[in-house]
Amino acid sequence: MFRRFKGFTLIELLIVVAIIAILAAIAVPNFLEAQIRSKVSRAKADMRSVATALEAYFTDNNHYPNHSENGWPYYITRQITTPMAYMTSVAFHDPFKTSGHASQLATDYPRRFRYFNVEAGANDWPDIGPLYVGHKYGVLNVVNIRARYGEWKIISAGPDKKENTGVLDDTLIYDPTNGTSSLGDICRSQKSSNVERSRD
Repeated sequence: MFRRFKGFTLIELLIVVAIIAILAAIAVPNFLEAQIRSKVSRAKADMRSVATALEAYFTDNNHYPNHSENGWPYYITRQITTPMAYMTSVAFHDPFKTSGHASQLATDYPRRFRYFNVEAGANDWPDIGPLYVGHKYGVLNVVNIRARYGEWKIISAGPDKKENTGVLDDTLIYDPTNGTSSLGDICRSQKSSNVERSRD
């Protein structure tokens, strides 16, 4: 007499696979969204540490650190770590920047938060440039920059991983109410811990 072994039918296996696929389709987007929220929180916390170091540097030196080093403008420089350590490391990497262009691989500058010092920047342009003449290409003049940001501005690329906002521009600021992975940069300035889009 032959014994019949019971097993799963093809239909049952397909149903199990379909259930697993549905669960994965629900879980993966939630996981990715939680990961983005975590990176946003980390970027804001790191920017807060940089802001504290900038203000401590100003207290001791009566000016903010320059924003240019070794030919790389608009990045945090070693002035806040050497000779006095206001931070333990200058290489605060933006969690949303994973790599630079091939020509930039020899340095970690492209992975850092961007930093703009208004006083140093005012000396970077001649007095006929867009920094002084107003709103050309969305660039604000020095008076407006100081009114909006104060003496410095720190920028993270944000969840879209693109630098949407120039150091002087007021173009695209990240707002989580537009969706966790929406366009825009995360900004912190001397005047605001969470720079928002201008309502003008």
